Amino acid sequence: MTTAAKAGTRIASRWQPALAVGVRVLLAVVGGYAFTAAAVMLGGGVLAASGLFSRSDAVVLAALLGFPLYLGLLLWAFAERRLARLALVLAGGSALLHAGAWLMRH
Repeated sequence: MTTAAKAGTRIASRWQPALAVGVRVLLAVVGGYAFTAAAVMLGGGVLAASGLFSRSDAVVLAALLGFPLYLGLLLWAFAERRLARLALVLAGGSALLHAGAWLMRH
């Protein structure tokens, strides 16, 4: 291995932890927001369709429940050891919740 290749490997390994933290923060903030927004949309629709609440009350309740959900997702994002699992759960869950909200609306 050449000296330049060894130096490149050292530089890449030096930045790897910082890159992992940056990706984790991005996943936590953006992925958590997308998941929470979809859950609030679906939750508001389900509560309104159930007839237990008026439409405005259902939206307010779903929005209020979105705050602790987002906080929990943020905390879990930094407690989860595997980035792949975090990305899969946030992206997959968000897609499923968005699909459910879309189906509920149509």
